[in-house]
Amino acid sequence: MNYRLVINYIGWFLFYYSFVFFILLVPAVVYKENELISVGLETFFCVLCLGGLAIILTTRGEKKENDNFFTRDSLATVGLVWIAVTILGGLPFFFAGKLSFIDSVFESISGFTTTGATVVNDIESFPKTLLFWRALTHFIGGIGIVVIFMSVLPYLGAGGRLLMESESFAPDMKFIKPRVREAVKQILLVYVSLTLMQCILLIIFGMNVFDAICHSFATLGTGGFSTRQMSIESYNSIPIEIITIFFMLCGATSFALMYQLYIGNVWNFLKNTEWRVYIGIWGISIIIVTLSLIGINGHFSLDKTQFPIYSFGKALRYASFTVTSLFTSTGFTNTEYDTWPYIAKWYMMVIVIIGGCAGSTCGGIKVIRFVILCKFLLNRIYATFQPRVVKSIKVGEQVITEDIQKAVLGFFGLWMVIIGISSIVLCWTGLPIVTSVSAVLVSFGNVGPGLEYIGGYENYSSIPEIAKVVLSVLMLMGRLEIYSVLVLFFPSFWRSK
Repeated sequence: MNYRLVINYIGWFLFYYSFVFFILLVPAVVYKENELISVGLETFFCVLCLGGLAIILTTRGEKKENDNFFTRDSLATVGLVWIAVTILGGLPFFFAGKLSFIDSVFESISGFTTTGATVVNDIESFPKTLLFWRALTHFIGGIGIVVIFMSVLPYLGAGGRLLMESESFAPDMKFIKPRVREAVKQILLVYVSLTLMQCILLIIFGMNVFDAICHSFATLGTGGFSTRQMSIESYNSIPIEIITIFFMLCGATSFALMYQLYIGNVWNFLKNTEWRVYIGIWGISIIIVTLSLIGINGHFSLDKTQFPIYSFGKALRYASFTVTSLFTSTGFTNTEYDTWPYIAKWYMMVIVIIGGCAGSTCGGIKVIRFVILCKFLLNRIYATFQPRVVKSIKVGEQVITEDIQKAVLGFFGLWMVIIGISSIVLCWTGLPIVTSVSAVLVSFGNVGPGLEYIGGYENYSSIPEIAKVVLSVLMLMGRLEIYSVLVLFFPSFWRSK
């Protein structure tokens, strides 16, 4: 482990990251929240001093001959950068005296990991400057801090590529130019263009400028922080819901693939296997949930719970928005889905596990892994009655090697183990089983709202602090696809050799 380089890179990132807090001065001045000007400046100086100290301490002396940057160093850098950024990102909430330190860090982690779980009880009474900061954390976290890291520190060279491959945002490199900086430019172009398009459309259809900016940041980042207590339901606007659905789907699509559409390669976009499966699951899910909302599902005679029955139009509207929101791990709401039939609620918890496409801002195990897992299981079934037939697994035209199959199986197995252990830990804190399991699923899947005490109309303010810490770790693991965080807990990872 090259500690000097790792700390140096973290220091440089914090140095540049500190200037982001100057953005807080804009809404503070515009909305005359003068007390928050000092909050922005205090946070800026704290982060700047930490970054500067790390740089000074690691630039003394001559560079050693073996002072290189390897995979283990990149994993440590990615994990530690995210931890540092999310903790420091909570300082504006804490310095403003609006949230406790644990709640401030939870809110920040939720924002940067684009989870959207909140501890704010009355969102509309929260200062606009802090509401803007919440939305901005989605925008920054969605595009990937490490991608921005490479764009402002071009001297990383090969280390930059290792960082990109270590970060969960890593795009499908066959669709974009091989150079890291060119790849970053392409992704940023798509991400910023889509954000601007959504913002303009939301303004046209009735949102004020502030709300439109914040909701656009939260949508493309598939985060879900809203400026309204009732989220998108507050606007009661079908056009706004349709616009949000479209851009949530874009946010959960690989941005490398979206770039192909941007430059006119429509065929490359449409023939992509992962995207077609992703849209297929989305469409089937809407049908299943719509049918359950109009009453086409079983009723257990001993269960006295009365579920709402909707007209077909309302059922389609609510199902389309809610399925899209949870499947893309965004977390906006346009109704209280926690009162829906069991099949609708728990089916959505299942698609939360799947998530969107690799190379997007979405959480979950990703559709491509789900496809490979299903093909692997089918192969194993065929092998029981056709043991002499050897079938290769293909996704599109690409043959999936045995190493990739093992990696997917290992990732899925690790997902299930972490969900099981974490659910037990949350139950130990006193939370009921439905709340515990759904909280783990939506935190690990970077979704936000869950079921029961953390449902669409609820928040995380009432859960125990130890549960908030566990969920914060899960959010980071989910955003960084487990390994960049998990390896930090292994002593052998930190040994010099």
